[in-house]
Amino acid sequence: MIDTAMQEYKIMFSKEGIGDMKVMIYSSFVIIGLIVATILGIFGQVIAYDFNERFPTIELTTAITIVTFISIGLYIIIPISLFIFNKTEKVVLIVSVIACVLIGLPISIWSFFVWGMWMG
Repeated sequence: MIDTAMQEYKIMFSKEGIGDMKVMIYSSFVIIGLIVATILGIFGQVIAYDFNERFPTIELTTAITIVTFISIGLYIIIPISLFIFNKTEKVVLIVSVIACVLIGLPISIWSFFVWGMWMG
C-alpha cells in the first residue's frame, strides 16, 4: 500500500508526470475560462446594472459593451492561446476548440443580440 503510494508520488513529480500536470493545468484554464465567459455572456445585463449602481460614472451602455466583449473575447482567446502555446496534446486542443464553439457560439450570439438591443 505504501509502496504504491510512493511510486505514484514519484511518477507525479518526475518527468513522466509533468505532462499529466500540464494537461491538468491547461484543462482547468479552459474550464474556468469557459465558466467565466458563460457567466459574463448570460448575465451581462445584470452585471452592467451592478457596475452602474456601484460606479455611477460608468454608463449602462459602456458597462454592457465591456462585459459583452470580454465574454466574446474569452471564447476566442482560449483556443487561440492553447494553439499558440501548444503545450497540450492534439486531443485536448481539439476538445477545447469544440467546447468553445459549442458553448460559445450560442452565448456569444445572445450577448451580441442583447448588446445590439441596448445600443438601439
